[in-house]
Formats: sequence, structure tokens, C-alpha cells
Amino acid sequence: MEATLSKMVSIMLYAAVYLKSIDLQGFRNFASAQFEFSPGLNILFGQNAAGKTNLLEAICLLSNLRSFRTHSIRELMTWNVRESFLRGVICEEKEDESSLPRTKTLAIRLKPNTREVLINAKPCTSSKEYLQIFPSVAFHPDDLTFVKGSPASRRYFLDRATFHFYPPYWSLLTEYNRALKQRNSLLREVQAKRRLEASERSSLEVWESQLQMLGSKIILQRIRFTRVLQQFVKQMYLQWMNGAESIQIRYTSSIGSVEALSHEGQELAHAEAYQHIFELYGQALQRHQKREYQYGTTLVGPHRDDLDLEISEKSLKAYGSQGQQRTAILAVKLAESYVYYDQYAEYPVLLLDDVTSELDMYRNARFLECLQQGMQVFISATEKPDVASVHNIPCSYIQLPQQE
Repeated sequence: MEATLSKMVSIMLYAAVYLKSIDLQGFRNFASAQFEFSPGLNILFGQNAAGKTNLLEAICLLSNLRSFRTHSIRELMTWNVRESFLRGVICEEKEDESSLPRTKTLAIRLKPNTREVLINAKPCTSSKEYLQIFPSVAFHPDDLTFVKGSPASRRYFLDRATFHFYPPYWSLLTEYNRALKQRNSLLREVQAKRRLEASERSSLEVWESQLQMLGSKIILQRIRFTRVLQQFVKQMYLQWMNGAESIQIRYTSSIGSVEALSHEGQELAHAEAYQHIFELYGQALQRHQKREYQYGTTLVGPHRDDLDLEISEKSLKAYGSQGQQRTAILAVKLAESYVYYDQYAEYPVLLLDDVTSELDMYRNARFLECLQQGMQVFISATEKPDVASVHNIPCSYIQLPQQE
């Protein structure tokens, strides 16, 4: 489905999934804290070090099982505590106002080296199940790594966003990573012995066949997502920049050129596209075979792919100013929420850390125009902004006191 931004603006949304409340125990600077939220726009304001970013991080962790700042559990825990606990009440409202909202309770218990995830007080062992309950999209100042950083950060974005766009992607990626691990283990053995045994060749062919099939499906779904994302990003960026600049997002693959498939103006026939990718993949594996034996690792596949961002046909990473980079990243993140709506008729929660200070007045106004009814949005700010509502989205203010 390929909706346009103008179509999204005209839609009135009645169903919504939102975070009603959160309880934090021993998380960052919160020894013990409880917060109630509006299903619309939530402004978190307070002085520096009050905990605004920490609260957004807690919501992100509760949603995505991952912080946008660190991979270390210990860093998330208040100093000298043995255990941290986060609990959120998720509310789903329906168009029928006579029916009561349905609620779920999500919780995460953190210890220095372990994490326990619960749904309605029962342990959850399926990350796939958990991540589909309460999706969120986060923007924060450190997001410049999305442009300036390694391809790994952009692949993580692709994997998370494509999973929400196409849920079977999770199984494809899990199986692919398993096959990749097995093949790399065999390649390291070949590298160590400096020769290839017949039994190893046979095993490598089995795993190569798996990688080619699974990897081709992964690349195809990433391209499908990128094409839809590009439509929203392009329209949004043109609006924010008043038509002075354009943006282009391209999926670049280590297996070879997929430019023809990535172009938004071309019709994407699923079977033909998969076959084209599958053939490119097989050729790439053959082409890099000797080097892979030499280096002991798989050199081609979706684990080596990337996203390319350009502003007016120039590399955003190489030539974009910091302001252009931040604006582009914000457009990508907001467009991601529109893609999700296009797929499910509801928005993910938006977490925006200090976003208003990153844009000038004109772009701030254009950004606020893109917020829609049915969105739950969290925006942090050092001072209480004068925003009564945006497009009739109810607005609530939450002041975080200065920490002593």
C-alpha cells in the first residue's frame, strides 16, 4: 500500500494504542517514580539533569527492549541498587466509545547481567510477541550516528522498521543469522587449515543455499520498506525545506546493484524482484568465494548492506551540514511512523528528545504540522513551551523537578 502524506493528513483516527502510565524503580536517576500520560501530546519539561531523557529512555526500553543510549544494563540501573523495575500500562481504545479500553501491563526487571520481561505479570520468552504490542519511534540528539556512524546502526533501523512493516521478517532474520553463524564457523576452519576438504565443501554448499534463499527474501523486504519510507520522507522534507532541497534514500547491497528495484517510480513485482535478487546473490557468493576462504568470513549478504541518504543528489554523510543531517533524520523517523500507520491504521508512539531546539522556527512549525490525531507523542524541553494543542491533539505538561 503506497499512501501519500496528504492522504495521511486527511484521515481522522479513532483507534489508538498508547502508554497510560509508567512506574520506575531504581532506573537511572529515578529511585521511585510514577507518571500518568495523555493519549495525545505529552510535553516533558524541566532543567538539565532533571531526568527528561531518562524518562524517554525508559519508555523506549519498555517498548523496544532496547535503550537508545546504551547496551549496558548496569548503566540503566540507579547506582548501588541490586535490581531495577519498569512497569507500563498500555491502553488500546476502539472507535466504539461505549466499550472500555483494553489494557496490558508490560514490565522489565533488570539485574546487572540479566533481564526479565513480563506481559501481564507473566514471563515472556518471545521477543517477537512482545515487540508487536507497543511499538515506538525515537529521535534524540545522538541520532547523528544514523548518518555519520557505521552501517550497523542503519541496518538495525532497517531490521526493526522492516519487522513492523512485515512481521514474518523476524523469522527470516533469525534463520539467516543462524545460517550465517554456521557458515562463518566453517570458513574459519578453512582459513585455519588453508585448504578445503570435500566434507567442508559439501557443508558450505548447504549453508550457502540457505543464505542465498533467506538473504534474498530479507533484501526484498528491506527494499519494499525503503520504497514506501522514501515516499513519505521525500514529501515531508520538501515541505519542511519549502521546496529548496530534496532527499533520496537508497538501499545499497553488497550482492550488487539493486538500484532498479529500489527506485520508487518503478513497479515492484514480487516474484520477478526476488528472482533478480536471488541470481545476483548467487553470483556474488561465487565472485567472493576465494576471498571468503582467505578471510574466514562471509563478505556478502544483508549483514553487509546499507542505506544511502542524499540531499539534492549529494551524500548527506559527506556533504550535509549538521542541521541538514538532523532534519533528515527527524524526517526519516517521523516517516517511519507514517509507514506504520499506512500498514496498520494506527501510529507507533513518538519519542522526541529535545527536538524543538534542533530546528529553527520555520522547521519547528512544519514539524508540528505533521503530528496527527491518534498519535501519542512525548517531547522533552528545558522550558514549558506555549503549545495548547496541535491539530486538536490534546496536550498535557509534565514537569520534572530538579534532582538534588
